[in-house]
Amino acid sequence: MAFQWYTRDLDKGFPGMVSDTTNKIIDSYAVEEEAGLEPGVAVIQGTAENQVKKYAGTGTVIGVTMHQHKEPTEPYYPQYHTVPVVTMGDIYVQVGEDVAAGDSACLMASTYAWGKTGTAVSNAYYYKGAEKDGFAVLRLRTPAATAPAGE
Repeated sequence: MAFQWYTRDLDKGFPGMVSDTTNKIIDSYAVEEEAGLEPGVAVIQGTAENQVKKYAGTGTVIGVTMHQHKEPTEPYYPQYHTVPVVTMGDIYVQVGEDVAAGDSACLMASTYAWGKTGTAVSNAYYYKGAEKDGFAVLRLRTPAATAPAGE
């Protein structure tokens, strides 16, 4: 019999946790907003090119804040602190409604939670689904129009 019990009691994941070892692009930014940021949230470009802020209904989502093992603080990433942002790859996000593998990723209008209704996030879809309040795997892909060109 094969050894199979090693995943029996493990949690599926948590917001901002990298879901696998596929290729990723993870960029570092500074947190712009005084309220700070939590792992697993959609972010947009901040006022300065090295800053990001939480998506709040306007702007283009550039990625998702990644969980980094550190001493917990409230907020997890305070203003001006460095935050890793996954701009390409697979990452866990908590969803505000049921989603299925293959659904387009959206940010729900009332809460800006991840879901399948609301404002679509370009080049993002759910690789693995989840029930409401569960953890889905979001797959982010770099837009073809902005892919690095060879030299």
